[in-house]
Amino acid sequence: MPDQIKATYSVLEVGFQFPPIHHNIDAETASKYLKATTENSSLFQGSLLVPPLAVGAFALDSLSQSISLPPGSIHISQEFEFMDALHVGDTIVCMACISKKQERSKMCLLTVDINVTNQKDVVVLMGKTTFMLPHS
Repeated sequence: MPDQIKATYSVLEVGFQFPPIHHNIDAETASKYLKATTENSSLFQGSLLVPPLAVGAFALDSLSQSISLPPGSIHISQEFEFMDALHVGDTIVCMACISKKQERSKMCLLTVDINVTNQKDVVVLMGKTTFMLPHS
């Protein structure tokens, strides 16, 4: 997404929805994830099944394409609930929305809700992630 402008967190408000980002989970993408994570479970090797945490990785990658975080930002928590399996050949849509923004003296806590659906519009992941950000 080179033509997409990243949002600066300081101007975002609760309720802001990031543009949806689509990922096609082809065999090469799944293989790269397995290799990068050294996942060697026979459940995923040579299978059409994609590890659940791969969905979380794709969702966080999508978020990183949409928001600009200043130096000194810390990813402090993450919660994922996996609702359905993902398979090689599926296309997912990653959606994110600011759900909480708390200003604290020199820091800001920013919570983003994440929702991932497949090509059938079935939810495969719901979750949230929180960052601690220095005021810019």
